[in-house]
Amino acid sequence: AFEEDPARPLNTLEIKGLDVTGIHQWPSRTEQENALYNGLTPLEIGPGDRVQIVRAISTYTRDPQGVDDVALLDITTIRTLDYVRKACRERISLRFPREKLSERTPDKVRSELLDVLYKLEELEIVEAVDANKAGLIVERDSQDVNRLDAKIPVDVVNGLHVFAGRIDLLL
Repeated sequence: AFEEDPARPLNTLEIKGLDVTGIHQWPSRTEQENALYNGLTPLEIGPGDRVQIVRAISTYTRDPQGVDDVALLDITTIRTLDYVRKACRERISLRFPREKLSERTPDKVRSELLDVLYKLEELEIVEAVDANKAGLIVERDSQDVNRLDAKIPVDVVNGLHVFAGRIDLLL
C-alpha cells in the first residue's frame, strides 16, 4: 500500500504494511531464471528473512536487430569492462604524463596495455590475453596529430551462475 505523506514533497511515497512473503509464494529457480532472461533481477529471501539479490542483470537481452544477446546481461560484465577501462587509462596517465608522440610511442603504449591485461588476467578479471593480443592495436589517429587510438580486446571472466552435475551409481 502506497500512501502520500502530506509532510513530504508530492513525488515522495511511503511504503506501509509490507512484510516477507510466505515460503509458498517465493519464486522457484525456474521462475528466477525466466525473470533473469527477460531482463529482471530476481530477489529471494535469505538467512534471517533478509531480502537479497539473486543475480544483478541489465535489461539488455536483445541486440538492436532483435536477436537474443546475453553479452551485457550481467551487470558484472559491464562493471568489469569499466574496471579494465579505468586500469588502462590510469596506467597510460601514470607512465606517459607528458609523453611526446613519436614513432616509438605506440609500441610503448601497447606494451603497457598488455602488461595491464596480463596483471588483470592473474587476478582472474580477464582471460585469454595471449589469444587476443594480436587484436590489441595502438596507432596514431588519422585526423588528430596529437592523439593515439587503441583497440583493446577484452575477454571478461564469466560468473559461475549455473552448475549442472550428474551422479552415476556404480555397483
